[in-house]
Amino acid sequence: MSDIEVMRLDQSVTRPEQDRYGFRYVAAQLAQSIQAIGREGSAVIGIEGVWGSGKTSLLNLLHTELDKQKEDNTFVLNISPWLDGSGTSLVESLLIPLAGIIAAEEERLLSPEDRESLEKKKILTRTARTLMEYTRATARHLAPLAQTAAMIPGVPDASGALDALSESQWLKEKEKTTTQMRTEIAEKIVGMDLSFIILLDDLDRLEPAQAVEVVRLVKSVADFPRFRYILCYDKSVLALAIKKGLGVEDGELYLQKIVQISFSLPRPESFDLRREFFSGVVGLYETVNGELPDEEFINDLNRVTDIYGAALKTPREVHLSLNNLRFRYSGIRDYVYLPDLSFLQLIRTTNPGLYDWTEEYLTERAIVESGDGSVSEEEQKLLTLNLVECLSRFRSSEAKSVTSLKNWVPGITGYKANIQQLFAQTSDEDKALMTANRRLGSTAYWRYYFAFSSPQNILPPAYFDELFRKSSNLEEYPAMARELLARINSNGVSSRTWFEHILSQLTWPMIIERTALECHGLLTFFFNAGDEIYERYRQRNRWFSRYDLDVNRVADRLLKRMLDNDRTKTMETLLSLTMEGTAWVWIANYIRDLLWQNGLAGDRAEPEDERVLNDGELNSIRHHFCERLNKGELKSLLEQDGELGGFVWAWQDIAGQESVISWITQHSDSDKAFLMLLLSLRSHIISSATGHYLALQVRDIAHLFGGEDMLQERLEHIESEDNFPDQVKDVRAAIALSKSF
Repeated sequence: MSDIEVMRLDQSVTRPEQDRYGFRYVAAQLAQSIQAIGREGSAVIGIEGVWGSGKTSLLNLLHTELDKQKEDNTFVLNISPWLDGSGTSLVESLLIPLAGIIAAEEERLLSPEDRESLEKKKILTRTARTLMEYTRATARHLAPLAQTAAMIPGVPDASGALDALSESQWLKEKEKTTTQMRTEIAEKIVGMDLSFIILLDDLDRLEPAQAVEVVRLVKSVADFPRFRYILCYDKSVLALAIKKGLGVEDGELYLQKIVQISFSLPRPESFDLRREFFSGVVGLYETVNGELPDEEFINDLNRVTDIYGAALKTPREVHLSLNNLRFRYSGIRDYVYLPDLSFLQLIRTTNPGLYDWTEEYLTERAIVESGDGSVSEEEQKLLTLNLVECLSRFRSSEAKSVTSLKNWVPGITGYKANIQQLFAQTSDEDKALMTANRRLGSTAYWRYYFAFSSPQNILPPAYFDELFRKSSNLEEYPAMARELLARINSNGVSSRTWFEHILSQLTWPMIIERTALECHGLLTFFFNAGDEIYERYRQRNRWFSRYDLDVNRVADRLLKRMLDNDRTKTMETLLSLTMEGTAWVWIANYIRDLLWQNGLAGDRAEPEDERVLNDGELNSIRHHFCERLNKGELKSLLEQDGELGGFVWAWQDIAGQESVISWITQHSDSDKAFLMLLLSLRSHIISSATGHYLALQVRDIAHLFGGEDMLQERLEHIESEDNFPDQVKDVRAAIALSKSF
């Protein structure tokens, strides 16, 4: 695998030869400074930098340098427990490997006879056992000690040995406080002439509770002599997490008490970032087309990079831009000009508002150019104001200039922010050139830049062949899921997204020609991404309804095809997806839909030959999903505006009214929780006079709270106590709106 391919998969630098921004020189100097502290000293050093600035790359290179420069009996450990998904605490992630190192070093110093005896007994050395006791005490680990010890690297039989030795006997061997144990461990580290350098990365990704864990580890739990900590973080982000986690007034001030020495990661030069982007685009062209780009291409790309690449601030933004280009370009290379696509990607990364504006403007321009419609003076004025606002976000004068922008976006006249006109007439010659060169300004090709569109507004059969091929391949499933979700953020030729176009073409005649395995991946996608699909649409339009998409019908077709192939195996698959699928709100609504199909809920039962499952199969799925609902996965819904209402009705149909009322009662004991539940149960209403709004229809939800009288009485009581006035006001307003129609 080439370095370029590696960089695509892992954005952080892992080897000096991959370094593009001079981090290896910084790492070498920093390693020398750390060594200068000396083995006898202890310190906490902070490497500070914003997200995406290259902290992980620097830390990787620093680790390499420290390994080369470290003194004898010095061990370098890299700790990032929140990234492994194992649930292991930070304390355990450090102290368990530490116990393994100390055990190995103690064994090395033993006589051959003592070492043989230890190996026969399959037990840890004394200090390692003390450290395991200390780990269990400080990590608040509730697992049996034998299980904890089994995690020590290089001691695979520790669990069995300790099982044979009573845990209570071990603990009673020498009762010690954590302070005593820490002192004993510290003395042993010094006595054995050991030292440790601990690298802690990605601290700025921590939740407040995890930030507290870091503070506790560095400040008290593992404040051993001969320990040098290197912490990597975005200072403002970590300070905020500490502030929330510890409840302190000033998180940055508290952080200063922990970190004795701080080092700000130098921001890469703009020239280096632009050079990296330029080289990446040229390399992409060569890879996809099998030839070098011509001089005109190089000149145009240089101009794009110089003007809009100047807004790049971090290596991560460069990688993000290049990865998005790599993802898109190969599939549409015959319909786009790569420097223009690079322009779009740069503004998408550095100025997303301008990207959205460009898409909107070109959409309207295509209508004007075709003669199918016009843009009112008011709309033009609004577009102009939005453009001025977007351009003002750039730092460079060239990027702010309308004169620069119209090189890529036609029909704009004016200078800088003094825009004179939008949708200006383009000459026939310019139109011909833009079309011949497949430029962004071409009315024939612009759609490809945003939506992978075809002139006929139909995705080719080859696209669906590839989609189903990925669907049948477990390794390619993540890429397929990302591809489908990305289609939500891009519009087709009409106002519909390409995701909607894809759904519309997943008809029964298309699906019946596919294998059960090919259908399985797509069905899994809906069970895992159904909630994210609707969330993305709500980000585009807060009033979007899940019924605006025909996802459920596509899921029906996929499921039917799989059932026709192997009914028993498919039911096992469906049960697994129901219990383990991450889109559990969508799953609930889909099960409700199936219940309505069969007449097991609602009043619109479909003919038996149109039902996906029989009553027995459906009741089995229903029963198992009820078990899942009882496991407490509903708490997050309280924070999702407008989601709980629709879910409650699905839940009632699946599990019965009593289950819902029981949960409502349990989670509305406090006044605030009661009010938040009411607000979550608001319904989306459309009125020709008022438009879209959220209304609280008390008559529909009152039974969940013991009846309308009890609901109103409780609301009046909260109001009389003047508790949570803002929430009460919102509830009252929502009730009033429900009476207006």
